[in-house]
Amino acid sequence: MEPEEERVMQLRLLIVAALLAFSSSTPAAFGEIVASDYERFRLFSDCKPMGFVVENLQPNVVEFGLSKDSVQAAVESRLRSARLYDSESWNRLYVNINTIGVAYSINVQYDKGLYDAQSDVWGYATTWNDGSVGTHRKNAGYILSNLSEIIDRFLVEFLRVNEEAC
Repeated sequence: MEPEEERVMQLRLLIVAALLAFSSSTPAAFGEIVASDYERFRLFSDCKPMGFVVENLQPNVVEFGLSKDSVQAAVESRLRSARLYDSESWNRLYVNINTIGVAYSINVQYDKGLYDAQSDVWGYATTWNDGSVGTHRKNAGYILSNLSEIIDRFLVEFLRVNEEAC
């Protein structure tokens, strides 16, 4: 593929991702979309399992026992218990945890895999996200417990929207 064609394709994917991100944050802008249709757009996947990605953690989390492995185990356990884990899926949960001092933030988002047949290029669009902030008191359990609550909220919504397919 020529460099110019590749730039055009990247621009197309960026526009699609921006439109999906805009629509996930402002459903009223689309007038006639009702809540159930909007929720189906955000979360419907025909109950297909998903993978996940956990961003690297800051080095200071080792001081209080948090590790990327423990975060991955918590996410995978929740997805497996709902029978929704597939490491090869293009749909995924993206997990990002940040810490500063005794404060932390968690962001979990559901990314749908997008495919452009004309260019044969895959990309992602975030259609659901949730998060939390708090203090961890140098105890990894606070963060892992809060992460599990966020994933549970996601699974409740996801399973409700995909109920007929699941």
